[in-house]
Amino acid sequence: MPVTIKDVAKRVGLSSSTVSRAINKSGYVSEETQRLVDKAVMELDYRPNWMARGLKGKPSHFIGLIIPDISNLYYTAIARSVSNELQRYNYHLILCLNEESKEIDLNYLKMLSEKRVDGILYVHPANGNNSKFVRYLANDGFPIVELNRQRESDILDAVIADNFQGAYQMTHYLISKGNCRIGLIMGETDLTTGKNRLAGYQKALEDARIPIDKDLISIGSFTRSHGEKGINELLQLIDPPTAIFAGSNRILMGVLYVLGQKGLHIPNDISIVAFNDAEWLSTWNPPITVVDIATDEMARVAVEILVRRITSPEKEHKPITYQLSTLLIERKSCKQLSKPKLAE
Repeated sequence: MPVTIKDVAKRVGLSSSTVSRAINKSGYVSEETQRLVDKAVMELDYRPNWMARGLKGKPSHFIGLIIPDISNLYYTAIARSVSNELQRYNYHLILCLNEESKEIDLNYLKMLSEKRVDGILYVHPANGNNSKFVRYLANDGFPIVELNRQRESDILDAVIADNFQGAYQMTHYLISKGNCRIGLIMGETDLTTGKNRLAGYQKALEDARIPIDKDLISIGSFTRSHGEKGINELLQLIDPPTAIFAGSNRILMGVLYVLGQKGLHIPNDISIVAFNDAEWLSTWNPPITVVDIATDEMARVAVEILVRRITSPEKEHKPITYQLSTLLIERKSCKQLSKPKLAE
């Protein structure tokens, strides 16, 4: 039998109405009462029935979007596209920035669920995870769709980019330009984004029969600081790379800063490419070749799926992963070298 509010009330020796106020944050309770109720909820594994709540009350017409930050122009673009798509369905956006922090992320998940938003579009943090709470919500029918990063593939729908194919395509492009020493500066590989981009890079080298040199791979975080660290390390190699593949536009910013400090010119001194397009990359001197992810399409599909789950909660469904293709945009940041001598 599922645990009810009455069971929680019996455990703490309080009335059901008091327990309901504590659980729903809908009225005053003392700090001690709140602590006792929270403890009993965890011990009894009490789960509110989100679907039943939705049937009893009117939809809020609010959707939560949890992303890492907005200083990353990629996520700025996603937030703008999601907001535009939600307006088409008469939903309003609540934007939450988890700053790649497990603790901040959990606070937002709890806040959004307590405020009874109609659903959540979710980019989980790079540092730690809140899988237990996310799955707790999903198992009770709370609509959640993973965006860009995927962790709960067995229970949640997801809309992600084909990061493997994008990285493969870009690495193959650099090889076609005559590069056999291609430096890769990549973010966290415990994220699906980093993991799949690394795999695509490695597979392209293998298919071209170019040995994988671990010294040419710098794994860290999807940040400008890691871009600076990675390029500095690669340039200090006895046999440095002829081309750099930056795993994101934030990493690219660090790479470009260091190259400018060292007086190195693109593409004459070194070829540069990156993942994730941004408006400034087309106006940089020279314009940077990129693998582009269609953020408008990602937002459109994710919102459509989430609205479908919200409006048809009674329908059982198996989680689906929607993988969007990427596009290589060739600009002026790579030069043609002699063809590499491939292994026999």
